[in-house]
Order: sequence, then structure tokens, then C-alpha cells
Amino acid sequence: MQEVIFTLSDALLNAREAKRHAEAALKEVTAAVGDLEKQLIELMLGDELDGFKRNGVQFTLVNTKHISAEPTVKDDLWAAMKEQGYEHLFSINAQTLGGEVKRLMEENEGNLPEWLNGLVTQFDKPSIRIKK
Repeated sequence: MQEVIFTLSDALLNAREAKRHAEAALKEVTAAVGDLEKQLIELMLGDELDGFKRNGVQFTLVNTKHISAEPTVKDDLWAAMKEQGYEHLFSINAQTLGGEVKRLMEENEGNLPEWLNGLVTQFDKPSIRIKK
């Protein structure tokens, strides 16, 4: 029995070490992807390119809208959302909030409804969509 415990404990140590190495490698690769994407976005914006094809792969410049609750007025946001009939969202996470606000903006000709002014923040983040 003790031999099994020692074998499993050695395997656990090895697995944790492998996990640590994999996480470090992932951080490096993620940083490299971010740097390369940033450089490509800058060049595409500078050349006024929306997209291009390279070796059968389509590269497209896209803007992703990010929306979040304004931290200092979250209680006011929840009250306003509830008043507007969105009490069903009160277990909302950031993605659900963002999706609902985007939908409201589409219904309001792309503008943030006035009742949400100052209650949510939004910004566009450019990125590259890659399709084969």
C-alpha cells in the first residue's frame, strides 16, 4: 500500500511541475499573440485595410465592443435596470450585461439608451478575426 502512495505522490509532483511549465509556456505564447496582433492592427489601420487574404486564410480587422457596469454606481444601474423591466438579469455576469446592453443599443439606432448614461462603460477593442 505504501508503495502505491509513493508512486502516486511522485506522479502528482511530476504532473504539477508539468502544469507549471505548461502555464508558463502559455503565458509566453499569449503575450506573443497579443504583440503580433497589436502590430498587425496598427499596420492595417495605417494602410486603411479592413482585411486581406494570405495563403488561403482571411484576416479581418474587427472591433469588439466591451461593456461593463460603472463600479461606483452599480446599485444605481441595478435599480435602473429593474425599473426598465430587466429584473430577470439580477444574477448577471459581465457577458450577459454586455449582450443585453448591445441589444438595447441596436434597438436605439446604435446609441446607449439615456437611462444607462453614466451607469455602464463601453470601449471598442480592435482584434483580428482569422478564417480559413
